Amino acid sequence: MSRWAGVTLAVVLVSCSAPAPASTSPSPASSASTASVLPSTAFDAVKAKAHVEYLADPARAGRYSGSAGYLDAATYVADRFREIGLEPLGDNGTFFQHFSMPIVDLTAMSVLATGEKAYRPRVDFTESVGGRSGAGSVETGIAVVGGAARSGGQNDFAGANVRGKIALITGPGAPGGASVIESAYQEGAAAVLVIGGATLRYSYAPRFQTTTIPTLVITEDVANELMAPSGKKVSDERASVSARRSDPTAPPSGFDVTTTVRVSVSLTPVHDVDAINVIGLLRAPDDVGGKRAVLVGGHLDGVGTDPDGSVFQAANDNASGPAVTIEVARALAAERPSLAHSLVFVAFAGEEEGFFGSEAYAAQTATTPGRVESLIAMINLDVIGCCSDTLLVSNEAPDLQRKVRETATSFGILTQSIGGGGSDQTSFARRRVPAVFIGMSDFILHVYADKPSVVEASRLKKAGDVVTTVARQLATAN
Repeated sequence: MSRWAGVTLAVVLVSCSAPAPASTSPSPASSASTASVLPSTAFDAVKAKAHVEYLADPARAGRYSGSAGYLDAATYVADRFREIGLEPLGDNGTFFQHFSMPIVDLTAMSVLATGEKAYRPRVDFTESVGGRSGAGSVETGIAVVGGAARSGGQNDFAGANVRGKIALITGPGAPGGASVIESAYQEGAAAVLVIGGATLRYSYAPRFQTTTIPTLVITEDVANELMAPSGKKVSDERASVSARRSDPTAPPSGFDVTTTVRVSVSLTPVHDVDAINVIGLLRAPDDVGGKRAVLVGGHLDGVGTDPDGSVFQAANDNASGPAVTIEVARALAAERPSLAHSLVFVAFAGEEEGFFGSEAYAAQTATTPGRVESLIAMINLDVIGCCSDTLLVSNEAPDLQRKVRETATSFGILTQSIGGGGSDQTSFARRRVPAVFIGMSDFILHVYADKPSVVEASRLKKAGDVVTTVARQLATAN
């Protein structure tokens, strides 16, 4: 999932957790009986969990788009589509839709070290990759610059000598959501340290500015250690920044630290890979209505394997989405005679790098049903197997969101409304297809701990029952 683990460091400064809900559905105790909405063909959560076990096995090496592990996972999904009886809707009579996409990866574990201590990647720090943040190696002093504001009458750089130094950005964030990395670069910083979620491997956006600087996300404890020679802590700097923003006559908040720090990020060049979407069609028997379709899917790719061999198994993010997709397809395939409209089932590549797979689907799929203009709705499943019993439902299409939430309530399942964007439904919403993201709150993603053991069949069942019911209702409506 890209939304909460992208390279926008303004988000990192605030939080690495899910956004606050806009609203919450009624409690299960007040819900209607589920008897009238139980599917005539049940969603099989045991099979869905078995799919997660296979897709997120370390043998798949984290399913990085274009990798051998991803191809193995895509072949598995295609085989399941075939056994269910779906028609192939990919290239040349196959389930595979090929497309070319750019990608970048680490060539060595990133480094953060002082003369006395080497910090631990994915524990004390992690790298950010994309835009202004790229490869490089720097060994120099630190300049502490608060929230890196440099406009609108605010200057968090005052008091610090940033040029050629490593800018340590403590927050609070720059007003107006300005890029703290860009601000530091414009002030001459050679590298940037930002406080945030240091255990994640953030999505690597394979698009860069002409000139880049290495950027690391560090914990507050690490920041305090690096600032220790100054006698100040992160909390002191944040207080100084807030004071000066309230009163321009207050002392400058920026300052230099004598600590010499080494920062290194090593990346491959950006290069193109052959990426694959997996697409299957459940064609409705009605010649006219069957030309329109409901799309159900989720991204299959993960963030891969670190250079030291540690695998991001990507069970919740997002083996869970294709696993639910497969079993929704199986449940509805038994009901093909009753369908008024067709159903398309997709496992996308390239979501983690910026929705490349869903964009390729929209651009390349020309057959009807399936092409964007034929779609009645798109249901996107992401981070849907852990770690809550509350479904997140995005608000790009209010009527579709309402249908999902009402269906969930009828099953006694809580929901939360969230804002749009952040996953593959975006590619369809921007083309005016009614689209919705469905996930689970309090999710886990982009960490070593995202293993099949965190995904529970009971939660896949909740999601699967809701999605099967909504997809059936949409596909059987006149």
